[in-house]
Amino acid sequence: MRTLANHHPHWANPQNDMGALPASQSVDNLTIVLARTPEQEAAFRQFTEEQQNPASPSYHHWLTPQQIGQRFGPSQDQITAVTGWLQSQNLTVRWIAPSGGFLGFSGAASDLGRALHTELHAYTVNGSQRISVASDPVLPNAIARNIRAIRGLYTIEDKPLHSARTISSDAPEVTTTSGSHYLGPQDFNTIYDVPNGDSGAGQTIGIVGRSRTDFADFDNLRQKTGATFANPTEVVPTSFGGVDPGPAYTTPQPSSVDLGDQLEAELDVLRAGSVAPTARLLLVTATDNSGGIAVDALYLTQTYPLPAQVMNISFGACELDAGADGVQYWDSIFQQASSEGISVFVASGDAGAAGCDSYFDSPPASPEAISPNYICSSSYATCVGGTEFNDTADPTQYWSQANGPDLNSAFGYIPEGAWNEPLDNTTSQAASSGGGVSQYIPTPAWQAGTGVPPARAGRYTPDLAFSSSGHDGYFACFAAAGASCVSATNGSYQFEYFFGTSAAAPSMAGIAALLDQQQDQAQGNLNPELYALAASSTTAFHDVTVVTSGVSSCQLSTPSMCNNSLPSHTALTGGETGYLITDGYDEVTGLGSLDVGNFLATFNSLPTIRISSSYVTFPDQTVGSTGKAQLTVQNAGSTPLDPISISIETQADASFTETDDCNVTLAAGGTCTANLSFTPSIVNLWIDTLTLTSANATNPSVTVFLQGAGTAADSPLPPQVTILPIASPVYATQTLPVIVSVSPTSGKPNPTGSIVLSSGSYTSTATPLSSGSAATAAITIPANTLPIGRDTLTATYTPDAASAALYSTVSNTATVTVLAGPSFTLAGTNLSVAPGATTGNTSTITVSPTNGFTGSVVLTAAVTSAPATSQNPPTVSLGTTGTVNITGTTAGTATVTVSTTPATTSSCTNASSQRQQAFRSGLAGPFSGAVLAFALFFGIPARRRAWRSLLAIFLLLAAFTSAITACGGSGSSSCGATVIHPGTTSGNYTITVTGAAGSLSTTTTFTVTVQ
Repeated sequence: MRTLANHHPHWANPQNDMGALPASQSVDNLTIVLARTPEQEAAFRQFTEEQQNPASPSYHHWLTPQQIGQRFGPSQDQITAVTGWLQSQNLTVRWIAPSGGFLGFSGAASDLGRALHTELHAYTVNGSQRISVASDPVLPNAIARNIRAIRGLYTIEDKPLHSARTISSDAPEVTTTSGSHYLGPQDFNTIYDVPNGDSGAGQTIGIVGRSRTDFADFDNLRQKTGATFANPTEVVPTSFGGVDPGPAYTTPQPSSVDLGDQLEAELDVLRAGSVAPTARLLLVTATDNSGGIAVDALYLTQTYPLPAQVMNISFGACELDAGADGVQYWDSIFQQASSEGISVFVASGDAGAAGCDSYFDSPPASPEAISPNYICSSSYATCVGGTEFNDTADPTQYWSQANGPDLNSAFGYIPEGAWNEPLDNTTSQAASSGGGVSQYIPTPAWQAGTGVPPARAGRYTPDLAFSSSGHDGYFACFAAAGASCVSATNGSYQFEYFFGTSAAAPSMAGIAALLDQQQDQAQGNLNPELYALAASSTTAFHDVTVVTSGVSSCQLSTPSMCNNSLPSHTALTGGETGYLITDGYDEVTGLGSLDVGNFLATFNSLPTIRISSSYVTFPDQTVGSTGKAQLTVQNAGSTPLDPISISIETQADASFTETDDCNVTLAAGGTCTANLSFTPSIVNLWIDTLTLTSANATNPSVTVFLQGAGTAADSPLPPQVTILPIASPVYATQTLPVIVSVSPTSGKPNPTGSIVLSSGSYTSTATPLSSGSAATAAITIPANTLPIGRDTLTATYTPDAASAALYSTVSNTATVTVLAGPSFTLAGTNLSVAPGATTGNTSTITVSPTNGFTGSVVLTAAVTSAPATSQNPPTVSLGTTGTVNITGTTAGTATVTVSTTPATTSSCTNASSQRQQAFRSGLAGPFSGAVLAFALFFGIPARRRAWRSLLAIFLLLAAFTSAITACGGSGSSSCGATVIHPGTTSGNYTITVTGAAGSLSTTTTFTVTVQ
């Protein structure tokens, strides 16, 4: 047995324990994150890095969920082992993700506790009700090694990261005399230099939510502000257990109704759509009890075709409460999102460095340790924090006295500090940009540069920031809170304004949609490029510093716009200390905010060396012969690349050489070619490195690995064998056509010979290679040959006499995924009958479709097993039900009638009746025989009588004997014992029912017990 560590949160302690959950209470929405082997995990991480490395051939080569599963996912054996174990524990498997990395299940509290060797308890934590396992789960070793984490074993309170208030306009203005300003869509675009050209066309932003939205709110906002974004498409992720939260509120609700989820959904749509007005907005929504944001994110990453290129999450909880299990869940999802090309943005939190505190509430008297938003911790997501405008000294420098036609009033960029509003009037509150360092995710290699802590203690957050303060909240219409923006007769109206990092994250999601449109492709994880750009560009970022904050006397112990420290429970000072804003990066505002126009103009603009391959492997060459290869080099930036110098680290006996035309300045997108040669001087395996350098490239030195083998001149060489399954995946019930090609080594003719294809117990006959421009063999694997799962195909090439001197025998492998095809199952009901029974003698045969089977199933039935020395065995009949038609997912039935024979008895007639019958008719035979005998004896002349005398005597004796017997002997004789006719022998009989549909056939049996 093995303990699955980090699944028991610190708050699940005896002080908070309210006792065990009822045994029958259902625990739903449990998700297993299946583990990769260490080798798979290392390969996947390396691949995701190469996807963001402009020099790599894998740059921006995105995968589908299925491809991720095939290349880096758990094996079918691992999945089967885990699902089989869950079912053996009376737990229900709900779904398996297409990537194979996630598995949903549920079960009763008692079954779950028994399976995990723990109990599930209820807990009260700071007034909130939670559930958790009472200790870390303990699993069998064979199961535990396949599991990275299990989400759902304890409550994680994911909260929307915003606050909102309703206010009345000064008809018809919304810029007030209080000093507060409200950002309309045009204000944000003006302040952050969002260009008018790109609008997100052709891109989809996936918004994770827990509520539907009121489209009338968007209509009213568009009328007031001139915004043009479309209403969102709303989707419920039912395939992962998500439940529809129901229609949005459209009229004012009492204060007892929690409007937080609906307001979050609407502000996310508003902010993303305002920045990218022609992008498609996809709101994925499910109730919190059905999985909420977790199943929303699964839908966005596990669905194919991928529904969105950008994902926004404006929810969070502190890492301390969520624990390593919670962090690992989101890191796994975001890692897959990154490999699929999805850019993920997460709000950093609204309680400053103290992420466990309640947002916009007074800090607790005994606060927990500082802790960042756990969803932000993944290095595959961009964490977005909050800033606050430093505009109070002279608002007229930045804001118009009156609103424009679209309620816009900002003149341009406004200097920023950290968002930190520690006082709500005179009451202390936690209201500041979240940020800090993860306990569980290490510092990624790309997180470097000015301001990044040298300790490299973990993943630092946030990465970017935008305005999030209540002082300059975002204008919105929200009828459910009485702020519909519908004007009264005097022109005034009620509107909503919201603030928090929930406003910043979807704004960045909108910017990412603009970037995707400009680059004409999805960008995936933006973090590596953001940090590289910050190190090389002075115009793309607004660095937030103590100077720009306007705080004249910055003290970390006093919460202000120069930090994200917290006030105490009762005063401005004495609370938890957070982090200072600094030059470059800081754990309050990250790299700062963006000048969006400059960001788009400089993104991927710097000259970058991109190569066609990081590895060049030459075909084996005989000693003294030369093999050729080419390496294409491109300037992947949008500005000129300085001349490239190419050198080879030459071994003593030089085997690799190159010539190129790269020693020139390459324009944006320009290419040059390095011509490579391999001439082995001796029999040896040669490995070298080729280095490309350019003075002004973002990657000034790029390495290519060279490899080739020198062979003896007369040695046969193995050709290259390639296996191409025509279809993968394939149903087990289908044939699988396979093409095997055999490529010649350099300078040699096409191989001739044959191919044998094998997999498991299957081995094909030797198939000759075709002649022509390519040497290929076409082999078809019969249906129902390969087992379900991921199967390895091995093709073995054997040269014939014509190729034996040139080529050696060689094998290669490929994998194919075999799925269970459409089929059906049979089941019958057992019977117990008395011999001769005509009721209760029918068995119902149920025909159940699997994997989408439809069609006609023809049934036959027969007795296939009976007791020894049985008599009068049962007979079976299907009557008119012998064909069952399956048209959908509903099972069909047939009836087998079992007929048996009852036992019977009879007795002989009495003796007197026999004598009378014998006299009347029975004696006629014997006495007529006697007459015949006399005739034979006396009617024949004496001279002829001799030979017939014996026959006559014999007939005479037989006639008298028969007569005597027919009379029944003495007058007192009777017929004797009763005669018994046995029925069907008692015991168990096996009836076998066979169903056939085309090439499909299956059987079932049922037992008939004859009493």
